[in-house]
Amino acid sequence: MAQGSRVDVIIPAYNPGSFLRKSIESVLAQTYKSFNIMVIDDCSTQNIDLITRSYPEVNLIRTEKNSGPSAARNLGIKNTDSEFISFLDADDLMHNEKLEKSIRELDGDPEIGLTCGNYRVIYNRKRLLKPFYSRPININHRMLLRQNFVASGSTTVRRSVLDDVGLFDESLWISEDYDLWLRISEKYKIKYIHEILYYYSVEPNAGSLTNRAESESMGKKNNNLIRKRSIDRMKKNVDYKP
Repeated sequence: MAQGSRVDVIIPAYNPGSFLRKSIESVLAQTYKSFNIMVIDDCSTQNIDLITRSYPEVNLIRTEKNSGPSAARNLGIKNTDSEFISFLDADDLMHNEKLEKSIRELDGDPEIGLTCGNYRVIYNRKRLLKPFYSRPININHRMLLRQNFVASGSTTVRRSVLDDVGLFDESLWISEDYDLWLRISEKYKIKYIHEILYYYSVEPNAGSLTNRAESESMGKKNNNLIRKRSIDRMKKNVDYKP
């Protein structure tokens, strides 16, 4: 583990199979080297330790029970202390310049609370689709109320911002990231970087939470709740006009 590192990379893992190795290696290949890697085993039935022990740079902790992505990420955040936190799921890949480009923006503007960016889908680990966003976007609170434009695997956030707005809502297993991005956007700038920052793996027959049939209806329900909460918080600001 690098001493005095500026970034903690948090990777929640629940039965990721062999994909976890590639995810870890994509972090190790970063051009920006001041980072730690924390893998959170969310009570997988697979032996995650068998994978992570191959990488001395990786720290591993395990949840007491299968608690979902919010609790797993929060456990990682609470067990790290670097200035910045960057997120990656266990089946996705970082572009090798993600951290370098993200930290450059954060260092350049102290008002930025969160960076995010463009990405490409890897379909069935075989087909690489075109970049998801065709043009730059200006992400702010009003835009996020309409749609979640922030891809979680592209994000890097200041720890001080999480200390201020709070961590992931552990009651949410779907759209938990959208809830946090909205809370951040209520108080801080979000910087979108119009370059590929990560690769999002889509496995149609995989058993991940986001691929389950019920996730769409659950997501809509959660999104409506998350938006209402955000609007209610912002209404307390006399300058806010919905």
